[in-house]
Amino acid sequence: VQGPEICRTEYESECWTKQEEHDVDDDVVECETIQDEKCEDETSGYTTFTKCTKWPREVCNVSKKNVKKYTPITGCTKEPRELCAPAGCGFKEGAEVCYDKTQTIVQDAPKEECSLEPQRTCAHVTKLVPKLEPTEECVDVPKEVCTRSRNNPRKVKKPVVKKWCYVPTEESGLA
Repeated sequence: VQGPEICRTEYESECWTKQEEHDVDDDVVECETIQDEKCEDETSGYTTFTKCTKWPREVCNVSKKNVKKYTPITGCTKEPRELCAPAGCGFKEGAEVCYDKTQTIVQDAPKEECSLEPQRTCAHVTKLVPKLEPTEECVDVPKEVCTRSRNNPRKVKKPVVKKWCYVPTEESGLA
């Protein structure tokens, strides 16, 4: 088809992803399991032997390490394309064609954005807890008892022993 050339501007979407690099001081946790041991002497008859008990304990150290992290940033832009054809031809939309294109992008110095993410660390803790139980303590207290009699009155010393029992407490001041 002959005729003057007619041009028209169409817009195509062009999408891109770039990796934004930043230096981050990251916490690095190193843990090791240590065996704790407690030994006690036990006597059975005429012999004494040592009995030992072992249990594991986790020991962790946190250190700072400088690492590079990357954040992908994706964006799309509408790029103008000029389409030209002879008059009377018309424009028909074709099939969608996608392709990867490597492009050098000049960008500003990286900026750092941080967010705190809590991290739970669990460890076994072994703790000895004393248990106190009150015990009954008894003391013999001698007491002199006098009685009156009508016939042939005379003083007779009769020792009476009375047993006093109590549980020592903070309140009594005996604990």
